[in-house]
Amino acid sequence: MATGPGPQIDELCNKINGYLPDLSSFFASRNLALSPTKSSATLFTTWTSQMSTILNIHVDGSTLPTVLHPKILGVTFDQDLHFGEHAAAIVPRIQSRNKILKSLAGSTWGKDKETLMTTYKAISQPITCYASPIWSPSLKITHWKKLQACQNTALRIATGCLLMSPEHHLHNEARILPIRERNEMLTKQFLLNTQKPGHPNRHLIDEPAPPRGLRSHLRKHFEEIRHLRTQPYEAKKHKQVLGVLHIQASDLYAGNCPVNPVLKVKYPKLAEEERILPRETRVTLAQLRSGYCNRLNSYISRINPDIQNVCPACNVSPHDTNHLFNCNVEPTPLTPLSLWSTPVETASFLGLPLEDIDDSL
Repeated sequence: MATGPGPQIDELCNKINGYLPDLSSFFASRNLALSPTKSSATLFTTWTSQMSTILNIHVDGSTLPTVLHPKILGVTFDQDLHFGEHAAAIVPRIQSRNKILKSLAGSTWGKDKETLMTTYKAISQPITCYASPIWSPSLKITHWKKLQACQNTALRIATGCLLMSPEHHLHNEARILPIRERNEMLTKQFLLNTQKPGHPNRHLIDEPAPPRGLRSHLRKHFEEIRHLRTQPYEAKKHKQVLGVLHIQASDLYAGNCPVNPVLKVKYPKLAEEERILPRETRVTLAQLRSGYCNRLNSYISRINPDIQNVCPACNVSPHDTNHLFNCNVEPTPLTPLSLWSTPVETASFLGLPLEDIDDSL
């Protein structure tokens, strides 16, 4: 049950209590009844001093419980509409699904990266995107980081990259947008969808700004998508524009993404031929592309002080990804870029398996 905003809590409670008998009679005339045990009251306010207020609202003589964080159609609300409680509620759900991914693959066995990413998009991504136009515009950065940490765990499982691997490397290996960028894109697509004839939220895109905005909401994206509206509305053009938003989100992230730590340039495209390699080999290549790999003494020396960061073949430091292609003991025309451009040839040079053991039997 909702009522308009007002300055006095007691006054609002009296208005609701005056309306509830009429509502109860309406239901009774139709052999229905209001259930106090299934009803609750919540005060939405930006004043922290009011958040602990117990609302004096009654239904048929029973006081309704005051609920601070009601869950409505799968979205958990908090009193100041920051939706931190919603983020906190979905974090354990994603973590439990990450366990499913972990059971499907390890660093040397299991399903390939594409299968694991498809599984992630099927069982976890819908949770992080559900009703995103409602809560994502208001969510604080601290809660975004918690959600992103859950996605990072899933991406490490899928790619086999180590914990030290940069976050942007995980997204480039998995070819997926971070959670916040994806939800912002979906919110913009929702706003564009409101221009469809007969859409129940059609008024939103042309609605004038309120006198003052207490919280960030859908309006923060209005100016970003207003120029993309198709006038008059055409279904075919509208679908193309939705695709443009996806491309823009991907290009914007790629443009803002830090350089690859190995190449010191923007991430190149990974050759499709890598898919024919076994998981163990693909995991090693992904780790080498990140600069953190358990085959490199530059990495092992960071976790084991007894190991020196020198090449075991030529005794030159540092023993990192770039040195593998510049070692005098094993000269090669390949370069670090070959990890992306010719992964099969690079795997052969590094002595990595080129086919699964089970397939060769």
